[in-house]
Amino acid sequence: MEKIKKQETGITLLVLVITIIILLILAGITVSAITGDNGIIKNAGQAKEETEIANEKEIVEKATVQAMGNNKYGNIEEDELQSELDKETGEGETNVTDIGDGIEVIFIDSNRYYIVDKDGNVEGEYPIKIDKNPGDFTIGEEGETLDGSPDHPYEISCIEDLVVLSNISRGKGNYIENGEIKKAERNTFSGKNFILTQTLNFNSTVSYADLSMTWHYDEEEEAYVIDENSTQNLRDLLTDRNGVGFVPISKNTGSGHLMFAGIFDGKSYEIQNLYEKAQNGGGLFNSLYSATIKNLGLTKVDITGQQVSGITRACNGGKFYNIYVSGKIEGNSVAGIVNHAMGSVEIINCCNLAEIQSSGSAGGIIQFKDTGGTATIVNCYNFGNISGGQYGNVSGIIGGANNTRTRNIINTCSLGTISKPSGSSYNFYYVWGGAAVSLDSCYYLDTIVNENVIANENSIAFSKGDKSIIDKLNTYVEAHRNDYIDKGITLYNWKLDSNGLPTFEK
Repeated sequence: MEKIKKQETGITLLVLVITIIILLILAGITVSAITGDNGIIKNAGQAKEETEIANEKEIVEKATVQAMGNNKYGNIEEDELQSELDKETGEGETNVTDIGDGIEVIFIDSNRYYIVDKDGNVEGEYPIKIDKNPGDFTIGEEGETLDGSPDHPYEISCIEDLVVLSNISRGKGNYIENGEIKKAERNTFSGKNFILTQTLNFNSTVSYADLSMTWHYDEEEEAYVIDENSTQNLRDLLTDRNGVGFVPISKNTGSGHLMFAGIFDGKSYEIQNLYEKAQNGGGLFNSLYSATIKNLGLTKVDITGQQVSGITRACNGGKFYNIYVSGKIEGNSVAGIVNHAMGSVEIINCCNLAEIQSSGSAGGIIQFKDTGGTATIVNCYNFGNISGGQYGNVSGIIGGANNTRTRNIINTCSLGTISKPSGSSYNFYYVWGGAAVSLDSCYYLDTIVNENVIANENSIAFSKGDKSIIDKLNTYVEAHRNDYIDKGITLYNWKLDSNGLPTFEK
């Protein structure tokens, strides 16, 4: 009997242990089902968020229809849309801003925004990224310290960061470091890395981290200065068409070693609605020294001045990869990407879509290639219409080049109209002083201009809708795709756009 009791006790303990293990396993499964990546709580949260977004979008659409109906011209206006939204949500729940090519609607509690275009179409939702340290690109999103190394690049997360980069690169104005305002001292950021963390729109309120911060423009310094005694915020100053707009990063100092010499990676984001009235050269950058600018869209620009372009007024050496520019650039001596190129310059996978109006010389990609080094332009195109002055050099790709250095234009298209009051304008380039340009697999639209220097079998005219040109462009891409791997570049493939013209397929 004693033996039987011991056996029963042992069996009971074993069953108890097994039961506990099973219960623990079930508990783990239950917890995972509730809190895991696909758990009930997360799914419920996602469902709740999706419902909120759908509700917000419906509110915006309803208010938009009502606002357009109230407008006698059927237009969508900022104050009318705000009024209708206040009726739907209550005052103070939304904030409406006209951003030029649309209207931005912010839902304050949810930190989301939507864009209403001029036809009343609603786009979004877009999350609002909050930069807790505006004007200090040395602090990351999680509060970590950034040193500009490849692993810890400086982060440009708001317009304030761009302005501070301009100040420090020029040694003008002031900036913020660890919450303290300091006077800017020139820094070329040689070899340092910068990245964009989101698309920045100069007209948008969400692209500014702190609109309560006040600034003023110092004419003597030619810089924006943080000033608690001012009554203007940065957006008001940068979008004022009576002002100078954005002050370009870096400055032409006469010494290349004092210009911006870093790596600026747009991470495929855009900088939108950049306005400049440049007196001494303009673009996103004024001057660069062996810098690298890549993966960036500069859209809807409005740049006016002497020696201006979308990306930079001048560079002494440099690399420009995966860049596009759209909008309007005008003045005396104008280009889409680089105005004045010196030293060895490499431009790959870039296109200009901006309208270029110059009283002097103009070029779709480069306005003037000067002394020293070679210029290599690969897999690029100009689609912007270019007009130049009577005595200027006007061309679709390189406006003009002198001295005996070689320029190479490869697998590139000239697609926009090219004109000047009198004299010749050219599809790809104009040269003098013994300069030479090599064309390889280059194509131009047969309706834009007949004059092309050294036209040969490597410079071919084509008509809209000619798919054979796409085949030829992509044949080059496939044959040379591995040539640029060490630079981290994949050549873009080409396709015909809706108008039958070559464009990048990306």
